[in-house]
Amino acid sequence: MINYRNYSVEEFATDEKFRQWILDPSGEIILFWENWLIQNPDRHNAVNQATELLLSVHERYKDDLSEESIQAEINAMVEIAEFSKNKNRLSFLNNPFWRIAAIITLISGLGYFYNRNHLAEKTEVASYASMLVKRNITDKEMTVLLSDGSVATLKKGSTLRFPNKFSGDTRKVFLTGEAFFDVTKNPTKPFLVFANETVTKVLGTSFRIKAPEGANTVMVFVKTGKVSVYPKKEYETLADEDDHEVSGVILHPNQQVVFNKKENRLEKGIVENPDLLSESAQSQELIFDDQPVAEVLRTLEKMYGIAILFDEESLSKCPISTIFKEENLKQRMNAICQAIGATYEVVDGQIILNSKGCSH
Repeated sequence: MINYRNYSVEEFATDEKFRQWILDPSGEIILFWENWLIQNPDRHNAVNQATELLLSVHERYKDDLSEESIQAEINAMVEIAEFSKNKNRLSFLNNPFWRIAAIITLISGLGYFYNRNHLAEKTEVASYASMLVKRNITDKEMTVLLSDGSVATLKKGSTLRFPNKFSGDTRKVFLTGEAFFDVTKNPTKPFLVFANETVTKVLGTSFRIKAPEGANTVMVFVKTGKVSVYPKKEYETLADEDDHEVSGVILHPNQQVVFNKKENRLEKGIVENPDLLSESAQSQELIFDDQPVAEVLRTLEKMYGIAILFDEESLSKCPISTIFKEENLKQRMNAICQAIGATYEVVDGQIILNSKGCSH
């Protein structure tokens, strides 16, 4: 059995068993790596870096090379990287980060670095490698905070890829697995979820997507607002054409759509299982009776697995009484802020609460 204990990011990313776990997971593979991470908690950073690189490039370069070709390309890239140290050519490959990205690109197909000019190559890979990746390898649901204040709740085994900060005229994220989204409204910047050959487009609403890797169907369930769902191929082909409209399905609250990949068909219907419209399948009822705000925030931190930064001293003297039942994280934070005259923002996946404290 391979000893992964001292594997580098590059070795993880180019390991067949690791690639299978990230790109085409099965029950046995998932169990192996979950147990390995439990036994090696200090290697989470290396695993996350390798996962980020692998997922980032795989989304675009999916063609597989033979094992012989892979090794030949890797050897060639290593030689080029060594040569560039003295010749000042392809200098970005001197950085291990770019070298790993280049090797993964080659493994994924297309020999990308041989076919574009050097500056364009670096910019292209950077745009993918700079994406953040959250993979839920726990038994609990994972809360992911996005830079626009939107919240994604990932089910076990699911992965979300997203930028550290949204830019441009859209907000794009990439989902594998299942997640519930509560999207901050922004009419000028649509929120797009790319998931297993579908594109879900919203301006601000809450909905759930089930898109397991390799499955023939994708399901979207709408809780609030309006959601548009499109086959990915049609969306990418026609979205930029002025004289065409992308054919999709518009969903309203309590409606769902099932996308059949083989038939490239969308089937609209009514949500029959109300649990699919909740943010979490877990009971999250909370009762606070004249308790310090600091204690309430710490409870939310633990429940959602996120960091909430605030002035501990000032808020420890600020008690509130409230009952939370089916509210989501954003609604709970808004209620707390309204009660104490505070505001909050999302920065680098953390909630920062701005308050001058209170006195009674």
